[in-house]
Amino acid sequence: AYVYEPSPLDMGVIYRQLGVIAACGGVFTFYWNVIVPAKRTELAQDKRNGALGEYLEELREEDESAEGSLVSGERKVERWLLNDWMDPKTSQKAAALPLLPKSKFNSGDNPILAATLGIMLVGVVFSVL
Repeated sequence: AYVYEPSPLDMGVIYRQLGVIAACGGVFTFYWNVIVPAKRTELAQDKRNGALGEYLEELREEDESAEGSLVSGERKVERWLLNDWMDPKTSQKAAALPLLPKSKFNSGDNPILAATLGIMLVGVVFSVL
């Protein structure tokens, strides 16, 4: 009969795994602290003075001609999707995750928060099944 004898872990494998985790952490930190703020600033400027602002103004005019109804008029899907951006009163959104402090990145349209929530939900569903 074969008797199992555990072998010691190869430290080289552990170091490589830690290296991958550190690299992922570095990429995430760069994305969160450099790319996201720069793109949000660029988007805000484009909404205020650029082509996106003109596009939103066209959607506002169509929304007014449809009397605010999202199910009538032209460009229904676009007006529904960008409804928060068309209303100037909705510039201050509630925090997406109330457990975290309210900051400019704690919103439901943040892809990092949305992806994390999706992954967590998949994990919960498969652990329950």
